[in-house]
Amino acid sequence: MLKLTLRKKLLFFSVILTLIPLGIAGRSVVRITRDEVKSFVNGELIVTADQFVRDIDSLYTYWLAPLMMMKEVIENEELGSSEKISVLSNIKDVPDIVSLQISIEGTSAPILITKDAFTSRLNSASADPGLLSLSYQQTQSLCKEKNAFKIKGYTAFKSEPEYIPQIDAWLFSLVFPLKDISGRKAVLAAKVNFERIREKIGHHPFTLNKTGNILLIDRQGKKLFDPGGSDLSDREIVRLVKTLLTAKASGVAPYLSPDGRKMLAGYAAPVNFDWAVIAEKEASKAYQVVNEMIGRLLWAALAGLVIAVAGAVIFSGRICRPILEIGQVARAVGKGDFNVRVQNTGRFRTGRDEISELGERINDMVAGLRERFQLQKFVSGQTLEAIKKSDGTGIHLGGQRRIATVFFSDIRGFTAFSEKNEPEIVINMLNKYLRIQAEIVRGKGGDIDKYVGDELIAVFGDSDGMVRNAVLCAVEIHRAIERLNQENTQWNIRVGIGIHTGEMIMGAMGSEERMDFTILGDNVNMGSRLCDHAGPGETILSEDAYCSAGSLEDITVVKGERISVKGRARQIQIYKVIN
Repeated sequence: MLKLTLRKKLLFFSVILTLIPLGIAGRSVVRITRDEVKSFVNGELIVTADQFVRDIDSLYTYWLAPLMMMKEVIENEELGSSEKISVLSNIKDVPDIVSLQISIEGTSAPILITKDAFTSRLNSASADPGLLSLSYQQTQSLCKEKNAFKIKGYTAFKSEPEYIPQIDAWLFSLVFPLKDISGRKAVLAAKVNFERIREKIGHHPFTLNKTGNILLIDRQGKKLFDPGGSDLSDREIVRLVKTLLTAKASGVAPYLSPDGRKMLAGYAAPVNFDWAVIAEKEASKAYQVVNEMIGRLLWAALAGLVIAVAGAVIFSGRICRPILEIGQVARAVGKGDFNVRVQNTGRFRTGRDEISELGERINDMVAGLRERFQLQKFVSGQTLEAIKKSDGTGIHLGGQRRIATVFFSDIRGFTAFSEKNEPEIVINMLNKYLRIQAEIVRGKGGDIDKYVGDELIAVFGDSDGMVRNAVLCAVEIHRAIERLNQENTQWNIRVGIGIHTGEMIMGAMGSEERMDFTILGDNVNMGSRLCDHAGPGETILSEDAYCSAGSLEDITVVKGERISVKGRARQIQIYKVIN
């Protein structure tokens, strides 16, 4: 009967345990790689669709600007007819706008100005130049609610794209109602050429490199810039996008093409048109890199397996006895015993080797886990220092008096901001502004005591330069918040900061089961009162902090008024830091 020795068992299980992690790791790598490639492809598709949408919206804004200027010129009663015609003639300098006209109710023909180059194209193709004008009745038929849009408080109207087959061009009309002229209704109308949008599709890297396809569809699911007006509603992605047009949603979705191919598509919708942009790519081409990577990973996994098995054979006899004790320690730690240690690590081998070092590292790891377990009761740097100085029984309740500088920073208008915005936006904003403040506080040698809602409380305990560091911290926080506001103009957040120096109690408060290492005392309350008094973007120093600051030559501090604060019978003198 074959006797299975511990070494043979270890060798056997080493090989098995090598195969299992390699299999799991290989599978995980393939999955992660596939997910990463999928994420990249999805990102590429949505970025392509979003960028194209932004280009369309930018062009639309570019067209409206000169037209609104011309509308204001026409309605300006201080300008004469010749001056107005001169301004309208500047249409030749505006790309894409091919004609401009003023139509007056009851007149037989509008005042029409056209772009010569485009008119020449029409004439060369024997097309009717009258395509560039609209009768007054045609402008009125466009002035319906379904065609309306708002700009600068005015209502204007736009038409659907129209195709001119003779010159292979697409135009659409914009109509702006004017003030009455001589008691008659009047409108300003323009014809805009879509050529630049169509060229963007044809010259986009997606199209030129034949890596994918860009489609522009209307609300009915018809392909834009297609003379035949192909109806693409039989495609799953088009049906999906049509249902999302009203919400102007964007995203990525897989679908099957009519011929059964697996496709990936990113979609988005311009703000100013009832259109959708679809950037699509065949899934097999998108994931081709994954298949190539899987082949390489299989070869790499095979090589790793060979090396791992060889290593297991060589070292299986050397890790029996010490691994048992290390395993016992690991089990005890798993049950929550952080006082257990691997004993006599130097006796595992005749000399010091990797196994004895592993035993010492396990001991270091357990000691570190014990420290981190204790740290769960605290949040500040003083807490960590207290734990390092504590004995085996842990932290004890109690505190001691210390001279320190307390720093309060509170977001102004946070309640109003919270009421106007969704919780997700509020949390995102709060995290960004508190994170950048925390980084600056730590960089200036401060220690964050706690966060109370939108308020940050910190302590500067270096008696030599603590006030100066706190003031520099406040200045830098205001500047950092200004930069952050420029990146997030919709938030416009400001903070008020109060700084006070004095004697306070610092230590562990609470119970043995749940304690907080914090600061207490009247001087802490004074810092909070100063913060309450500080306006948006202001930093207020108490007189005690100012007198303890030492050198502040490079910081501008001005003497403020005397103020009343809660808890003090007399008014106190304050100083304001100029950022």
